[in-house]
Amino acid sequence: MIILAVLLLVLVGVVAFLNTEMILINFYFMTFTLPLWLALIGTLLIGMVIAALLANGARNRQVVKNKDKELDRSETERKEAVDRVKKESEAQLEIQKKEAEIQRLSAELSSAKESETKPISETLIKEVPIGSRVQKKSNKDLKVEEYQVDLPEENQSDETIK
Repeated sequence: MIILAVLLLVLVGVVAFLNTEMILINFYFMTFTLPLWLALIGTLLIGMVIAALLANGARNRQVVKNKDKELDRSETERKEAVDRVKKESEAQLEIQKKEAEIQRLSAELSSAKESETKPISETLIKEVPIGSRVQKKSNKDLKVEEYQVDLPEENQSDETIK
């Protein structure tokens, strides 16, 4: 790039040295008389400034385009992360629900085991309403039946229980 700039500068110097005559430049409301080499260098400098501005604008548009792509990519990654966290929290909530259900079932199982090991002398009471229409339940309206439950002894083998 620097070599190209030096070659261009040498070329402009040669052209300026070969064109030393005076020229008339008319700007509609003003007229200037300048050497031709000065008009050529001035035109070259104005062209370079315009090219630099256009190149800078193109570079800025490319930077903005790249930043937009990066922003879109970041937004996509953020959405994926949010979805992943939602799924993980839902899974954690499901695990907590399952653990609570396991604890409840364990409590039911232990209470069921306790009820199996109750003493033989316990009785079961069954309440049955008497009459077709029962408005108000009282001790008179209920029939109470008692049952004696004989449970097998724990030291008996499984064959005698069957």
